[in-house]
Amino acid sequence: MEFVTWALVILAVLAVLLAAWRFFTLRSRGTNVILRVLPQSGVHGWRHGTLRYNGNDLEYFKLRSLSPMADIILNRLSVTLLNHRDPTTEEAAFMSPGLKVLHIKSKNEEIELSFDQHSEMAFTAWLEAAPDARSEHLSAKDFQRLRQSGHGNGHGNGNSKDTHKNR
Repeated sequence: MEFVTWALVILAVLAVLLAAWRFFTLRSRGTNVILRVLPQSGVHGWRHGTLRYNGNDLEYFKLRSLSPMADIILNRLSVTLLNHRDPTTEEAAFMSPGLKVLHIKSKNEEIELSFDQHSEMAFTAWLEAAPDARSEHLSAKDFQRLRQSGHGNGHGNGNSKDTHKNR
């Protein structure tokens, strides 16, 4: 019986430490957001949390979660902004004034995010800064070869081995 008591105490202490770590590390490095995964009806499904930008990934951490891992990870190459709107009257009852709701799609999942003005601008800029999916990815070696041949910038450097005969 004493073992069970100690095990429960240790688990409780670990849960408190994990919650404190998650709260203090994420709150200071992230963006506060209210998020819900669609489809939902009315005001159901909204969850408070923190977003953290990590390169091409956007990590969402639920406020009431003990997991050290992100609860949702969105890759910006698969995110499409569908629209934005003001909160409904029912949503405005639990959201701060001035928030906007953005409706996005990532792969087969639709999500709504509620942001303040600055966070909305940061999110939109992050999305727009994504590399074009149609762009050709070159290795450093290929880029250097293109540059030396004069094809990379439209200007030759005099070292091109291509010769053009008079026509």
